[in-house]
Amino acid sequence: MTGQLASMDGTVRGEEPTAETGLTILQLALIGLACAVCVANNYYSQPLLADIARDLGMSEAMSGLAPTVTQLGIAAGMLLLLPLGDRIDNRRIVVILLLLQATALLAMSLTDHAAFYLGSALAAGMCGIVTYLLPAFATRLVEPERRGAVTGTLAMGIMIGIMLGRSAAGIAGYAVGWRTVYVAAALLTLLMGVAMKRVMPLTPGLRREPYALLLRSLIALAREIPLLRRAAMLQALSFGMFNALWVGLALRLQAAPFNLNTREIGLLSLVAVTGAIAAPFLGKLADRFDTATAVRACFILMAFGWLAMLIWPTSYIGVVSAMVIIGVAATGSDISLRTALYGLDPAIRMRLNSVYSTATFAGGSLFSLATPLICEDQRAIGTPFVG
Repeated sequence: MTGQLASMDGTVRGEEPTAETGLTILQLALIGLACAVCVANNYYSQPLLADIARDLGMSEAMSGLAPTVTQLGIAAGMLLLLPLGDRIDNRRIVVILLLLQATALLAMSLTDHAAFYLGSALAAGMCGIVTYLLPAFATRLVEPERRGAVTGTLAMGIMIGIMLGRSAAGIAGYAVGWRTVYVAAALLTLLMGVAMKRVMPLTPGLRREPYALLLRSLIALAREIPLLRRAAMLQALSFGMFNALWVGLALRLQAAPFNLNTREIGLLSLVAVTGAIAAPFLGKLADRFDTATAVRACFILMAFGWLAMLIWPTSYIGVVSAMVIIGVAATGSDISLRTALYGLDPAIRMRLNSVYSTATFAGGSLFSLATPLICEDQRAIGTPFVG
C-alpha cells in the first residue's frame, strides 16, 4: 500500500522503508548490549554520590549535580545530535559517540576538580544518546508487528544497564574506589565502539535535509503531533519520579536507620533488575493494547510504589517495593509511549525520538537536582525523608 495514512490522532503515518537486510539475533543481542553499556555510564554516579562529593569537595546538598549534569547532557544530545540519525548513517554516529564517551569517562576518573568532573559528565551525557538512538534504528529494520517486542527487548538491555550499573558501581566503588569504576567504564565503552563498527548494518531510509532544517522541524513536529506532546510530558514526569527515587535512596540508605555503605546499596539495588526482566513482556503488551490504557496502568502502578514508601518509610519493605514497582512502571510507560511514536512516519523517527527524549531527560535532570535539596531541607527541619 502506497502513500500516507492518517493515524487515529490526526498525525501522518508513512510507509516503512524497505531495508535490504533485517537484524539477526546476534546483531540485536549486541545492540542490546551496547544499550546496556552506554546507559550504565549515565548512572554509575548515583550510588557513589557521597563518595564523589566528598572527594571533590562538594556539599551533600550539591551532590545531586553529578547525575543532574549528566541528564542535562543527555537532553542536550537528544535535542542537538539525535536528529542527525535521520540524515547520517547511524553506525557512524554510534561509533564516534562511544569513543568520545569513553574519553569523557576517563577524564572524570582523573580529575580532582568538581567543575572539570561536572563538565566531563555533561560531555559523557551528550554522548549517551547512543542508548536512545539504537532502539529507533533497530525498529527501521523489523516488521511493524514486531516493533513493540524489539523495543521491549532493547528496553531490557537498557534497564539491565541501569540497574546492574548502579549495583556494580556501588559494589566496586566500595572495594576499589569510584575512580576505578570510571576507568573500567571507559575501557568497556571503547570495546563496545569497536564491536558496533563491525556488527551494525547500514541505515535505511535516510534523508538529506540540512542540519538547521532538521532542528527547526523539531518545533514543528511538537506543535503538529498531539501524540508527541503528550508522550513527552508523560515520560518527563515518569522518568523524573524514577530518578527522584534512586537519587533519594542513594542518600537515604546511607543514613539512619539503614546506615548502608555503597557496597551494600549496590547489592540491594540488584532487586530492581526485575524491571529489566519484565521489559520484553511489557513490550509484547504494548503491541496488544492501546497506548492510553497501558500508560494509565503504569502510572497507577507507580503510585502504589510511592505509597509503599509512605507506609514503610524506614523499612526495607518500603524500599524494595518502591524499587521494583516504580522500575517496572517507568519501563512500561516508556515502552508503550515509544512503541506508539515508532508507529508514526519512519522518515522522521529520530526527530520524534529527539523531542520525546529531550523532554524525558529534562524531567529527569530537574528531579535529580531537586531531590538532594529536599532531603537537606527536611533534615534541617527534623522531618524524616521519604523516598
